[in-house]
Amino acid sequence: MNDFGPKRPMSEDAPCVSDDTVKAKRGRPKKKPDYDREKEIEAFQARAVELFVEPYDDRIERSEDAPSVREVANAMNTTSLRVRKMLITAGVYSTRLSRKVQSLYEDGCSIQQIMDETGLKKSSVHGYLPYIKGKYNLPEVTLDAEYSRVYRKRISVCERLRREIDSPDAEEYLWDAIVAYVDYSFITEKGLSLKYTVQGGEIFFNRKKKSVTRATVMKAFHRARQLQHEKGFVSGPKELGTFGASYIYPVFLRIGVCVKKSEKIFENVYSRESKNF
Repeated sequence: MNDFGPKRPMSEDAPCVSDDTVKAKRGRPKKKPDYDREKEIEAFQARAVELFVEPYDDRIERSEDAPSVREVANAMNTTSLRVRKMLITAGVYSTRLSRKVQSLYEDGCSIQQIMDETGLKKSSVHGYLPYIKGKYNLPEVTLDAEYSRVYRKRISVCERLRREIDSPDAEEYLWDAIVAYVDYSFITEKGLSLKYTVQGGEIFFNRKKKSVTRATVMKAFHRARQLQHEKGFVSGPKELGTFGASYIYPVFLRIGVCVKKSEKIFENVYSRESKNF
């Protein structure tokens, strides 16, 4: 007798089922039972489209300041090929070659036939075709919610800095924004890729051996704000007049401390952040 009533005697002819067999039938429990790969992929694609801002079609003129595929890829810490494929899937990226590849595929041509017709390699042909649902072949790490968390954090700190830019606590909000942008890919005035890490009160840029101290950053910050109030823009890093200015300047532009040309400060900061993550 147990809590569920008396045990029924097992028949001699009844098959013996092992615990391992029972477990096998049940299947291995999912590590992430709430994980929906399709939804994560859709979110990843939507984010790429959002950052791309304006559709690209080589038959139509596009805004000069609209983000490039490479810029979106850098912002999302992924490859340009993956972003381009996502944009093609979403229908917001079109070139003569991509249209030809898709047209041949829709006409029933095999990948090899498309390769022969266009002269493209197999990987390039696949790169110009949209993803097929259920066959995205994306590493889970790129779909992780961490990207969304970092994105929201950067939006938040930029908005707070905008509100408090001239307050007594502005330096604290500035430093919070700088910390939030660790590992972000900036572009210097000379077109060089730039990243940094933060350790305590120091910034370590990947293109500079010596660190830039928090005190130096704050000196540059107050100079930038002075120039912004006086003439409405900061024309270049030299105007900051501090050590490491060529690296500090693109960071200031990105987080909204100043602008390069005369325009209203923080105009559409949220929109700008959405463009570039």
